[in-house]
Amino acid sequence: MSDIDRKDLDMISAVAREAGEIALEYFRGDPRRWNKHDQSVVTEADIALDDLLHERLTGYRPDYGWLSEERPDDGSRHEAARVIIVDPIDGTRAFVERTDEWVVSIGVVENGASVAGVLYNPVRDELWAARAGAGATLNGENLTVSGCSSLEAAKIAASKKAIARAGLENTRFVEDRRFLKSLAHRLARVGSGDVDAALATPGSADWDLAAALVIVQEAGGIVTDLEGAPIRLNGASARHPAFFAAGRRLHDAILATIGHENT
Repeated sequence: MSDIDRKDLDMISAVAREAGEIALEYFRGDPRRWNKHDQSVVTEADIALDDLLHERLTGYRPDYGWLSEERPDDGSRHEAARVIIVDPIDGTRAFVERTDEWVVSIGVVENGASVAGVLYNPVRDELWAARAGAGATLNGENLTVSGCSSLEAAKIAASKKAIARAGLENTRFVEDRRFLKSLAHRLARVGSGDVDAALATPGSADWDLAAALVIVQEAGGIVTDLEGAPIRLNGASARHPAFFAAGRRLHDAILATIGHENT
């Protein structure tokens, strides 16, 4: 277990709140936006927040490595014992559409595992926080994943593509009517028990997961790929295969169903 202390979690929580306040100023205005090479949208708010996060967090922990969605990766993170991984605005499309489905995401990774993480939604003033071995909270209240054990009774957050990828399109389960554009935010809902499980298609990145993973895990949930292997961070590639998150009993039920469907 990591020996990361409370001070790190308090630090990244404070920085997330500071970044969130700046993001709100852009959110209430009309920030410039453009498309990246992969056609995903980015705004001047993403860049401004990335600059702030980099300055604050590397200033506090200069010995930690760094990875961000909005900054070139020079590979030096692989030489650090711990790495800060951020997404200044996870759910940028929701941000430009002026909905409340985006978060500032900050995670700390050690030996491929998320050991501390914070997600902050400034529109709703919601802060999820967790560190390894110390549980997960939402605005200071302890989180626990749902106790749902039946796939048929489960409320699942997933796109049609993710459901099909897992081979679950013919399985009955409760439709989640609030499918969030932010993957990190979607996973946090599993941690808070608001939904029973979440599925994701291939291609998610370390910055989508670094904070959310530890929040789900410390709330009692499990996150694996579709074969049951854990998600490892800070590897040679920042991208990941399809995966899902759920409480332990529901995770087992989904994995069994996926195995049955894939045989």
